[in-house]
Order: sequence, then structure tokens, then C-alpha cells
Amino acid sequence: MNVDSNTGPSASDSPYYLDSIAGGDVSRNAPQAEPRPELAPGFESKSKPRLNGNRHLREFVRLLQCELCHKILRQPLALPCGETLCRSCLPPFRDRRNISYPNQPNRRKGFLCPFQSCKGQEHSLADCNLNITLANILAIVDTALSASVSASLDKHRNPLAEVDGHGEELDIAPAALCLLESSVSLLEAYELAQAGLLPFNSDFPTQMDGRLSDETKFLEQQIVGSILLRIRPELDCQVCYNFLRLPITTSCGHTFCQVCLKQVRDRSNLCPFCRRSLSPYQTVVEEKANRRMRALLSYLFSDDVAARDDQAAEDPQNETNQVPIFACAMTFPRVPMFLHIFEPRYRLMLQKVISNGSRSFGMVSHRRGPVPSADGDFDAPFTRYGTMLYVTDLQMFPDGRSLVETIGTYRFKIVSYTWQDGYPMAMVERIEDIAYADEENMEMMERMLDATPGNATTLASLSHLPTQELHRQGLEFVNSMRTSSTGWFADRIINAYGQPPQDPAIFPFWVATLLPVHEREKYLVLVSTSVRERLKLVTVWMRSMQQRSWLSTGGLSGSCIIC
Repeated sequence: MNVDSNTGPSASDSPYYLDSIAGGDVSRNAPQAEPRPELAPGFESKSKPRLNGNRHLREFVRLLQCELCHKILRQPLALPCGETLCRSCLPPFRDRRNISYPNQPNRRKGFLCPFQSCKGQEHSLADCNLNITLANILAIVDTALSASVSASLDKHRNPLAEVDGHGEELDIAPAALCLLESSVSLLEAYELAQAGLLPFNSDFPTQMDGRLSDETKFLEQQIVGSILLRIRPELDCQVCYNFLRLPITTSCGHTFCQVCLKQVRDRSNLCPFCRRSLSPYQTVVEEKANRRMRALLSYLFSDDVAARDDQAAEDPQNETNQVPIFACAMTFPRVPMFLHIFEPRYRLMLQKVISNGSRSFGMVSHRRGPVPSADGDFDAPFTRYGTMLYVTDLQMFPDGRSLVETIGTYRFKIVSYTWQDGYPMAMVERIEDIAYADEENMEMMERMLDATPGNATTLASLSHLPTQELHRQGLEFVNSMRTSSTGWFADRIINAYGQPPQDPAIFPFWVATLLPVHEREKYLVLVSTSVRERLKLVTVWMRSMQQRSWLSTGGLSGSCIIC
């Protein structure tokens, strides 16, 4: 955008026109808050940024700087620990051994984090991608300020060019004269940072303190108004099309509201913008995630952030976080579940979730036998952990019965519950898998140990195997059982539940749904937050079945239960 006052929007036309605002300490860490549902369109900006005075100006420039090279960020990379650096500032890579899952490009290349806050942890190169939103913001700032600096230097360059005999000094003199023209300005601070002459943790040099000329103040009002006017559209979430709230940058570099990303993950493991696979949700909701983006929002658009929070708090969908619970059978994420609902209480529950548009309810199994250790002191006639189901198809009969087709979306833990209309209403906590980095560290440590001799049907005996090998063995078992015409994997079953998942994270859920294994064993798979541990559990089942005497006779009994 042209920042010339005759062609571009004037400072007074911009909603971000600079007023003289009283100072105050500016936090570089944006406040954390609980996620809330996205709100309806119509959010209008109300912020008036605090860029008057050297302290506020310094904080703004610092948000654009790389902490390592002290220059303005170039190709900013978001690290999984929440820090940001230039692509050129990445430390040297090294190969990471004994890692097979996830099998993605660049996951086997790693480096030690250079930031003290990360305490030297190792990051995978695959988790460090260009922060596209921040890169766009930096490009907007650079375009506006570079054009303004060039225009400012031109008035000094022409007279100096007439001086003979100074040679290369002429290339330095314009910038020096511009710097001396007035006290510190946004243009000067940006130029210093661009040249790496303004250390990240330092204030402005003492000799740069003073009052800005009226000309400089007016120019900066024009520039900043233009910059923020162009930045604002970059800060809209591409899911809800509202101002970003608690922004999260995914492994592919796109940024969304935290709650929007959570809702997307309920339906798919793909980025809603570029359709690339996403890392586990827990990887991108850690406390320090996207710290630079949150700081930019908080500093430049603090009033907008507050207004967004207020509107989110008033959203009617936020009045309750309770979900209806259907105590029936054990279900798993990403696996279909077919229900015949005939009890009046659950018919009423189904009517409510369809009418309110959520089409979702929780499914838990009845408690039988001793209390599972995972449930702790949870005192209820049903299990504490379950799966959220989403209604994909519904067939209702005149007598009130329903045939319902659902799909598991995510696992949850019941925090508390009450009874309503004969069925439980529960406050639930979403259960996520551990981050890829933790999964990789687990595999690396286990594979460094010697294989445990003896019984091949124990978890310890599988620790030396790569995670991908556990998945491969599981697929081989399913194929062999299908070849032997085992009823559990008959064509009609496969048609209903789908082919064996190629995703190691989902495969154990699919196997647990189809194999005749006792529910207390399946419950261990449901509550496990490690892909590797789940694969080891189902591999033990398969090896136990293969060693049973009834397997050697050429078929499997449909009534067999692994206890």
C-alpha cells in the first residue's frame, strides 16, 4: 500500500490512527485463557496501538526481531517450544536414530534448541515450519517502512551526490544524516534492527532519547496506520473468519483459533487450509505455543483481543460444557458404531442432540467387575473414559425406535456428572495422544535396550521392535485371518467398518473393535495416550491368538475371548 498521504488512506481515516496514549509496561507474553467456541461474524476492530514513546516503540520492534541474530525476522520459523527464529538461524541438523513413527519427511533430522527457555531439548525439523501469518505481517511492515526510509533518504542523497571526491562515504552519509535529523523514530529503529545493530534485549541508545519532530510524528502516524490497516486482514481465522483468538500455528505453518482447530480435529486430521496431516493436537496447545503471534496480537490489538474474549464469553454455546452420556458399549475414535435406540430416555437424548445441531453424545460402557485402575476413585455404574460419537445417519421408525450410524470423534474423561431425564449429563475432559516428540523419545529409549528373551506375548518382549514394525505385523495378522475366512474379518464386516487403517494411531482402535477380546483389555487401549503402547497391546493379543491350539486346526472360534 502506498503510504503517500496523497494516494493512500490518511491517518485519520484508518481505524488504527495513533492517539497519544499514556504509557505502561507492555508484556511480551500474551495472557492465557480457556478456549471458547468461535463467535459469529461481525467483529470490528477497536484497538489503538501504543506506539508513542520510545518504550512502546522498542517493544514493537522487538516483536519483529530474531532473538538470535537480532535482525528483523527473515522466513520466521515457529518451533514446537513456542519460540521463533529466522530460517538461517537454525542450528546444524543431525540424524535421529531408532525412530520409525511418525514416518514423515524430515522427522529423522533434528537439532538442539538454541533457546535457554527450552533447556536444550531436541526438535524435529518436521515440526519447524514457516509461520505463514507472521511472514505475511513482516512483509507488510518491510514494504511500508522500506518505502518510507527510501523516500526519507532521497532528500539527503541528491545534495550529497553533488559533492565530489568522497567516494564510498556517500553511501553512508544519507543514512547518518537521516538518523541525526530527529530523535528515535519507527523508521530509525527498524533500520537499526535490520542491520543487526539493536540487540534483542537492549533498549534504545541513550543518545537516541528526545522529542520527535512534528514532521516525524505525522509521518509515523501515516505509516503505522497504513501498516495496521493492511495487517488486520491477516489476523482473521480461516475457519471462523473472525479475529484470531488464542492463535495456534500448525505444523504446516497455518494459524487458526485454538477452539477452531480443536473442532476441526473432531472431524479430520488434516489442515483445513492446505489439507496436510497435522501433528497430534497436544503438540500445538502447549502453554508456550505461538508465543510471538500471541504477543503481537496482545500488543498491537489489545482492545480487539479483549472484545473478542467478551463476545466469546457471551456466546450461548458457552453456557454449558455438559454432554449427554449413553452407557452402552465400548467405542473408539475414527471407528463406526451402529446403534438401535429404543429406550424412551435415550430416544429423548437423541432428539435433543439432533435438534440442537450438535449431533454428538458420549458413549461409555457399563462397569463390570473390579474398578479399572485408570478410573481411580470414579464412583459410577459406568466407566470414566469413553468416546464422543457423531451421528452421521439416522433412520427413525413410526414407533419411535431409531437406527443410528455414528463415528467416533475423540476420547474423553468424565470429570463430573449429574442425572437428567434418566441419563447422565457429564462435564468431560478431552483426551489426546502425547506429542510426536514424546512418542519418538519413547521408541528411541526402548529400542536401545536389548530384546527381552522368553515369552513373546508380553509387552516387554516387544519393546525392541520399531513402531512401524508393530503396525506392519498387525496388518499381516489381519490379512492372514481374512485369508483363512475368519468371521471377525469377513467381507461384510470389512464393508461396515472399513479396511484396516494405514495410520498406526488408528489401527489399534479398529482391531479392538473387531477382535473378541475382553472389555477390560480393550479399555487399556482406549485410555492409552501412546500410539506405540496401543500397538504393543494389540500385538500381544494377536500373538496370543496365533499360539492357541485352536488356531492350528485351521480356523478361529467366533466365541473365543482373550482375557
